[in-house]
Formats: sequence, C-alpha cells, structure tokens
Amino acid sequence: MPSLHWSELIASGGPTLLFLCICFLVTVVLIIERAAYFRARFREIATVQARLRSEQTGNAIARDSLQMLDSPATYVLFEVYPEAHDMAGFDEVKSRAVAEKLPEIERYLGVLATLGTVSPYIGLLGTVFGIIRAFMSLGGGPQGESAISGLNAGIAESLAATAAGLLVAIPATIAFNHFRKRADELVTSIEICASRLKMLLVRGKS
Repeated sequence: MPSLHWSELIASGGPTLLFLCICFLVTVVLIIERAAYFRARFREIATVQARLRSEQTGNAIARDSLQMLDSPATYVLFEVYPEAHDMAGFDEVKSRAVAEKLPEIERYLGVLATLGTVSPYIGLLGTVFGIIRAFMSLGGGPQGESAISGLNAGIAESLAATAAGLLVAIPATIAFNHFRKRADELVTSIEICASRLKMLLVRGKS
C-alpha cells in the first residue's frame, strides 16, 4: 500500500488546506507567545507581592525597587500610589489603570477566538469544494481510470480540509479558554497587590 507524504497530502487539499496550514502556524506562534507572556507576568506578580509583604509600614514602600519591574502590576501600583489615602480616588484610579493594561493582557486572545470559531467553517468550505470536484470528475468526460483518480482526489481534498479545520480549531479554542482564565487571574492578582499597597500606606500613616 503506497504511503502518502505530507507534500502530497497538502497538494491534495488544495488552496483551502494551504490556508489552514498557515492558520495552524499562527495558532502555534500565538500560543507560545501568550504562554511566555503570562509566565513572565505571574513571576513578576510574585516578586511584587513578596516585596509588599516584606515592608512593615506604608512609609517604607520601596518604590525604586518596584520600578525595576516593567509589568502591568507595577504600572497600576504607581498609578494608585498618590491616591492610596482617598477611597473614592483610589478605586477610580485603580480601575482606570487596570483598563489601560487590559489590551496588553488580552492581546491576541481575539485572534485565537476567531481562529477557533472560523477554522471549522473554512474546513467545511474545503470539504464542499472537494465534493464538488469529486462529482465533476464523474459528471462528464471519459470514464474509467481518470474518473476514479479525479474522484479520489476530490475525496482526499474534502477529508484533508475537514481534518485541518479541526486541527486548527481545537488547540485555538482550548488556548483561548485557558488564556482567558489566566488573564482574569492576572487582573485579580493586580487588584490584590493594589489593595495590599493601600493597606500598607494607611497603616504607615496611622
């Protein structure tokens, strides 16, 4: 039984499969980028929380030591620092600072959601094209070996496109749901750090 090489499989899938292969590569790159981003941000959050816990009073907050960290958490802390003694002003500034960092935290999540949603439909489109090609090979012209070859090519195109669509959609959807949860956890951690900073400053003033 002859084996089917990857190049032959991609060729049998037609343009739709080529497009889905590009979508798959984009999905893999975005997953790696977002995984590295959240890993680094949560490591910075842990450092910020450790430094806040090490301070005994609000007056002893080492702002210079936190400034070395380029992270959403430190940005929010520096924004709310002047408002730590004003309840209304603190909450307003914290919400605004977190909102300013949300585009960075949620970057590329929309792309992953789109790939997870659209890829099965693109695969279905390739399936339709493959079925049309299979029936066209039987609809006219000389019958025989060439017709069977055309039928096989159409079926291969349709099945390859369907499989490729699912191969893109499944990891993209899983990654979107995972990173969506990680983004919510990161925002919660930032808000906890801001509240802890406020408590330290209030204690230092009293």
